[in-house]
Amino acid sequence: MARSRFTLTLLPMLMLTSALSQTPARPPVPIEPLLRNSEPRLVALGAWEVLRRPDDSMIPILQDLVEHWDQTLSRRDEDSDRFDAMTVILDALIQRNAVVSPAAITAIADAFPDQALVLAARLPLNDAQPLLLSWYQDGQSVGSAHPDAEVADRLMRARVAAMMLAKQDPQAIAPSILADSVERLAVSVTDPGSAGVERCLVGCDAAPICGDEPADQPQAGWPPVLQYTLEENLPPTYNHAPLVYDPLLVEAGGDRIKIRRVRAEVHLNYCHSPAPLNAETRHHLLAEMLRVTDKQIPWAIQMNLTLPWQSDQQFLNELGNQVAAEEATLRATVQQFFAKGLLTRSQMDSTRPRLSVTVFDDRQPIQPAHVALPPLPLRDSRTTCRSSSWR
Repeated sequence: MARSRFTLTLLPMLMLTSALSQTPARPPVPIEPLLRNSEPRLVALGAWEVLRRPDDSMIPILQDLVEHWDQTLSRRDEDSDRFDAMTVILDALIQRNAVVSPAAITAIADAFPDQALVLAARLPLNDAQPLLLSWYQDGQSVGSAHPDAEVADRLMRARVAAMMLAKQDPQAIAPSILADSVERLAVSVTDPGSAGVERCLVGCDAAPICGDEPADQPQAGWPPVLQYTLEENLPPTYNHAPLVYDPLLVEAGGDRIKIRRVRAEVHLNYCHSPAPLNAETRHHLLAEMLRVTDKQIPWAIQMNLTLPWQSDQQFLNELGNQVAAEEATLRATVQQFFAKGLLTRSQMDSTRPRLSVTVFDDRQPIQPAHVALPPLPLRDSRTTCRSSSWR
């Protein structure tokens, strides 16, 4: 009887399966030679293996590589392979919940500010405080008018560091935040019976319009390279790129900073990058340190006053009374900080948020023209007053 074609085919397959089942499994690739290699791609492969395997024995080598990062490299375009290898190393350390030394975090802080903040948040306060305070102070030393990428990173790092300090060590920054805070008083001087003109002087920016985030193809022969970016107050409908990792990093004064983990091939739009320290974000930090809501602070970043003009003396009296009332409110906030032990007595006596008064002459034009409004005499150098022609 002829054998079926099925039987003739099946027997060799069964024999091959049996032989393969008896072949011993290949041992995993040793990680240490990869991590100690001079080729960045192999180092990245080693770091990826550390991330994949439940073995902490290679974590110290990763930490050592971070400590010895070449701090002259601050941008990916300077050496993309080395930059990508360190990106994988930092990803492995973050995902494995490793705690690295302050020296290591300092080494990579300029090139990888987002990862540096994530790692700093894991340190004990005694170790984290000098780092956070140095980043906060560094942000105060740069201008924010038209920042380039490096300055933008420093401003972002300063803001997030300030949020962390406001929660963990408010005494370290309370005097500085108070002194740099500003209340703006917009005064609309009108004809009697006329309505005032309201203007927005601060916090007037519209919500950003976020563009797409296209992605390039990953490099052949490399493991997944996953970058980190910090994002603030993300709307619930925001559409992330693939591979999102967004736990909360810090929440302070009603602002929430989340961590986003995304493929390095994605061209990030930084649409929701944390805002720098400004009048609005400092006001939120004051609320955090006082353990109140932002609206419970009795002064806002902008207050509006309509002042009908009858005479120069009446104008000066009423404006002077309003300025004195605002100054008293600002001093009361300082006293609250002192009562909470966040200021020394000498700091309380010398520290106060600034008051910026802008007077708008909104009287109707007449012939002959109105005489210019007289300047307001001031007694405190932390209060300024100027006239504006903005209509």
